[in-house]
Amino acid sequence: MKQAKYNKINTELKPGEERHFQQFFEHAGDPMFVNRFSGTDKPGVFTEVNNAACRELLYSKEELLKLSFFSIISAESYDRFRHMLSQLQKEKKAIVQLDFLRKDKRRIPVEISALMFGVENQYTIIYTARNISGHKHTEEKLKEATGRLRDLAGRIQQIREEERSKLSREIHDELGQVLTVLKIQLSLTRKKLLPGQHELEEKLEYACSLLDQTVESVQQISAELRPGILDELGLIAALEWQAREFEKRVGIPCRLSLSANAPKLPEDKNTALFRVFQEALTNVARHSDAERVSVFLKFEPDSLILEVTDNGRGISKTQISDPGSLGILGMRERVMVFGGDMQINGVPGEGTHIKVTMPLD
Repeated sequence: MKQAKYNKINTELKPGEERHFQQFFEHAGDPMFVNRFSGTDKPGVFTEVNNAACRELLYSKEELLKLSFFSIISAESYDRFRHMLSQLQKEKKAIVQLDFLRKDKRRIPVEISALMFGVENQYTIIYTARNISGHKHTEEKLKEATGRLRDLAGRIQQIREEERSKLSREIHDELGQVLTVLKIQLSLTRKKLLPGQHELEEKLEYACSLLDQTVESVQQISAELRPGILDELGLIAALEWQAREFEKRVGIPCRLSLSANAPKLPEDKNTALFRVFQEALTNVARHSDAERVSVFLKFEPDSLILEVTDNGRGISKTQISDPGSLGILGMRERVMVFGGDMQINGVPGEGTHIKVTMPLD
């Protein structure tokens, strides 16, 4: 290579440096390429390649010096390469991942680092390619493991809901029936009281009152385990019911803005969203000291968005990332199963905002 002036980097090769650079270029372990930049999105032929490039691509140096990048990368990589050229024009450096296509047609995933500089009043690009086959293999294994974990998490959630439904039915049906029979027996006993048995009548009346409270508690527990309205009327009705229950129990107003044109969702997705909403309201009641809550549900062509906002003390970043925050972890887990995303943001003294985005498909 001739001694060159770099008109964009303000660097000159001193005597002896050119020879050292040439030796580094030739003996580098990674493939390296040089070509002139023509000012278009079509790369010019290589003006220099090193030995590693010949070994990696199975071409001789003479063969490679007649080719351009479009001859040694897959057709699917063309757009990424053009984007890299565009980035080089703006920033003079770029990194891209694409696939080499060897002489024997085998594909090799590589990461290319490119640097553009001026040599003798003309732009030149030097590329260094690093084989990332091992990284790709590890990435695929990680994706596969993540998929299995997601399936497992989904199955665990399904089993939980089946157990909740079973327990809800048993409490409602069996315990509810027993309490109903007790109520009837107490009522019959009261009718058989003789005139003047005021003390016994008061005790029976107190027992009936306790029994009414127990029946109400059983119904509440059964509904919280698995609200029948979710299965019978769907997500929107269940969210409205839960918001009203929250207002009655906690005394915090809950303003709803729910999309009227809600599509029919699978049962497991309805359940996941409802449980996330339940947990969000539970966190408001326990930790926020809020005076009001706003709930927003919108359906877009390919996703749904659920937002819960309060005006309380505001959750901290430490609380959000705390591994002991099982409620938040459970919410994320339910959303993750369906490929969704959950963002939590808190502003001290202003409140907390939870946003769940979930794909419809």
